Amino acid sequence: MNEIYTICAEEKVLFDRKPKMLESENTMARDETLSFQVAYRIDWLQKEIEVKIKSPIKKFITVRQVEYVPCTTPNIGDGDDYYLTKKPFLCPDILCPCDKRKPTARYGIYNSLWFTIKGDLIPGEYPIEISLEQNGYVIGKTQYKVRVLDFYLGQSTLIYTNWFHYDSIANYYNLKVFSPKYNKIMYNFISCAVKHGMNMLLVPMFTPPLDTREGGERLTVQLVDVEKNENGYTFNFERLVAFMKVVKGLGIKYFEMSHLFTQWGAKHAPKIVAKVNGKLKRIFGWETSATGQDYEGFLGAFLPALIATLKKEGLYEACRFHISDEPNEACFESYKRAKEIFRRYAPDAIIIDALSHYEFYRQGLVDNAICSTGSIQTFLDNKTPNLWAYYCCAESHSYLSNRFMAMPGERTRVIGMQMYLNDIKGFLHWGYNFYNCVLSDEAIDPYMMTDAGGGLQSGDSYSVYPSKDGALSSIRYENFYDGIQDYMLFKRLEDKIGRERAEELLLENGFKRTFKDYPHSIKALKKIRRLAQEIIVK
Repeated sequence: MNEIYTICAEEKVLFDRKPKMLESENTMARDETLSFQVAYRIDWLQKEIEVKIKSPIKKFITVRQVEYVPCTTPNIGDGDDYYLTKKPFLCPDILCPCDKRKPTARYGIYNSLWFTIKGDLIPGEYPIEISLEQNGYVIGKTQYKVRVLDFYLGQSTLIYTNWFHYDSIANYYNLKVFSPKYNKIMYNFISCAVKHGMNMLLVPMFTPPLDTREGGERLTVQLVDVEKNENGYTFNFERLVAFMKVVKGLGIKYFEMSHLFTQWGAKHAPKIVAKVNGKLKRIFGWETSATGQDYEGFLGAFLPALIATLKKEGLYEACRFHISDEPNEACFESYKRAKEIFRRYAPDAIIIDALSHYEFYRQGLVDNAICSTGSIQTFLDNKTPNLWAYYCCAESHSYLSNRFMAMPGERTRVIGMQMYLNDIKGFLHWGYNFYNCVLSDEAIDPYMMTDAGGGLQSGDSYSVYPSKDGALSSIRYENFYDGIQDYMLFKRLEDKIGRERAEELLLENGFKRTFKDYPHSIKALKKIRRLAQEIIVK
């Protein structure tokens, strides 16, 4: 007997489990993006099906098929008990547009379709009738109802960045970096990120020294043209400025300038290529001391020229600068020396870095701390201003939110309410499209290898998939974006009743001022969301 259900966007429909999180209606702001799913199972062999929608808001509805990928590393370490499973499994994750190929109904297993409602909608209540058919025969019918409330979420005030890996685009599509065809695909990837709330972009002044084995080398992705001669250095910033202006037009508001020292310690210079005697040559890299005379001389010429250009072009105020990613206590002195060099030539630049040791911030080595959610409590207890958060592979335990494939969708979504309650100003995630194995020894196929070669949890290293000419979103990416919308919902609630009372709503409904204590239920989260909405529209 055929089965069809409307379910919430947070349930991951496993092929051998009947869906449990049924949902037949929801409420939304006028400009909100609202998603739900239709899960179905048929008891005879079918192939392509047609999805027919009857609704007054049909033109605002898009449909995507949810496809499976191998989740080969659900968790690393002990973790906790808030996972779908800790055994490898086929995970529903990719969202494939149905306008390019018809959805399928695979025999004997549960399939799902992802429905998204988006547009400036008129307040009111709207029914949505959904029919799945093949050759005129109705496989199943179901209904959903959405109530549009008379208020807007507005644009997100959270500064949000996912690290964009430019070499992954070149490697996957076999294209020359920054060639016309490459740029078209790259800008489509960036547009997808903007549509999902991202408003800050990692800008490759030089090849970012991130997730690279010491002594190894990633494909060159450098926007600053450098020439070295007997008189020193000359710089051409035309390509850099043009790139920044294009992505600004796509919706990027802030620029995260690539790191000027290597990851995990600031001990070396990044890979920098220059024209020397008419030929391109790598002039700095792992062999270069971060605080040596040669590299300091380069920075002394580069940084003043860069800043002058950015100010002239009206871009400087939106820029944030990095020293080194994730420095630890053992590299305190090397980070401090690198930061001192940077400050000599960029005295008023804003520095942001992902770090988890409060001493770096206490001693003024970073202007805006970006702390992992697993280590952020000291920063919260000390009421650190302008605090940012991030998570990566380490946040797999203690019920911390993350984007791992094996985590329930509500565990990913809850980060939005947590960030609001803890007054987080920005969020960073390292893996928008990292299609490499750990430390970038080789490129991978993200459809077949979801765990960076076995070194990371499946889903940690990327949130979107490469399609023919751009990015395909994932369930995890949509769930996180819903979290950003929850953050903005509470900003609107704050406008109505004040921050203290808005926070009380969360504290009275199971949240605490940590990133570890919160309701482990999508029903609880949606109850809180509904309460906030009702207060706003009163």
